[in-house]
Amino acid sequence: MANKITLKGLAQILGISVSTVSKALADSPEISDSTKVMVKAAAREHKYRPNALARGLKYKRTKTLGIIIPDILANFFAKVVVGIEDEAEKNGYSLITCLSRETLTKEDHSLKMLSDAGADAILLSVSRETQVKGEVKHLNDTLHYDIPLIMFDRVSEKVECDSIEIDDHDGAYNATDHLIKSGCKNIVFVNPIGDTSVAQKRKEGFLDALKDAGLEPKSFTSTIENLEEELAQYLKENTIDAILAVDELSGVRSINSAISAGFSIPDQLSVIGFTDGILSQNHRPSLSTVNQRGTLMGREAVKLAINRLENPTSEIKRQIIKTELLLRDSTRKA
Repeated sequence: MANKITLKGLAQILGISVSTVSKALADSPEISDSTKVMVKAAAREHKYRPNALARGLKYKRTKTLGIIIPDILANFFAKVVVGIEDEAEKNGYSLITCLSRETLTKEDHSLKMLSDAGADAILLSVSRETQVKGEVKHLNDTLHYDIPLIMFDRVSEKVECDSIEIDDHDGAYNATDHLIKSGCKNIVFVNPIGDTSVAQKRKEGFLDALKDAGLEPKSFTSTIENLEEELAQYLKENTIDAILAVDELSGVRSINSAISAGFSIPDQLSVIGFTDGILSQNHRPSLSTVNQRGTLMGREAVKLAINRLENPTSEIKRQIIKTELLLRDSTRKA
């Protein structure tokens, strides 16, 4: 494979200065049109590509944003990435996307890789392991090197950085309140995602709604892999008429469990989950959900990053997005 040609190499081929080549490629008004045509033709012929890292060192920016998400298969995170990509492209930024796979080790490795790659800022949804262990040193190390960190969806209160999340508490409260108003009195909170910040806030909203209605709370925890079988058994052994599931997949699997246990949805048991994704819309019966507005969250996260880059000493922003309850076939009408 041929060596990649540089600005200096192009200048030597054309017999002009490096500065002239650089300005011609940048369409500088200082350079004549004929010289621009000559330089650009040579650049195409020799397959010249600008060195983004070198350009970033010169201008203190690479126009690159890093993204770290726990899971690419989750529809919510896919929507967030779409929003990030839309806003980044509009502002001339490229993206590098990494997966933490819910582990602290991979999250730490991704932060270091994106830092070494010259990312101007890093957008991060904290991994489950990081939140469970409460370990934030690797996050604060990134800030120590003056790389803006923007947290979205899952955030850590221990890290002083800009963040954006939905109002998980109110989303869960409103969903539970709807179940109560539709006649449900024995509602269980189904949570297979452990002690993440979003799970905790959604459970708090669930508990507050039941407390205000004078109802006793019920909670069911399991792994997502064992959820359907274990929940079906739980439903057979307990009096339950509604489920608030912590996310979309557990909501869909809760419906499957209920049907396996002999329940009619929604006549005998109503189900609400979180995230308005493909599963929710296409499952039968379709799943009522709390819309987390992932695409909007992604766009707003990029705006936070750009604002931080342009105003590095400005006050830290913690932005909250309101949710929307989308009612489908898995719930009775209030």
